[in-house]
Amino acid sequence: MSEPTDPALRARMLRLLAAAHRKRAAELDMAAAAAEAGGAMRRLADIITAGEARDIAEHPDLAELNVQLDGFYNEPEPPRG
Repeated sequence: MSEPTDPALRARMLRLLAAAHRKRAAELDMAAAAAEAGGAMRRLADIITAGEARDIAEHPDLAELNVQLDGFYNEPEPPRG
């Protein structure tokens, strides 16, 4: 396809092309931010889980409650024998 000879038309086409590139760049920027946020949320969940485990280990009453809840919510083991 040959380029238009009208400078106004060429400028309009280039602006449309630039707008399309800006849109795609914004989409890629958003995808990158989501990827970074996913990693940060995973690290936050790990930190929270470690803190809860530490709190339970430091407080005997919480440790006993945790054992009781595990027995209540987990499936019972089948009888052996």
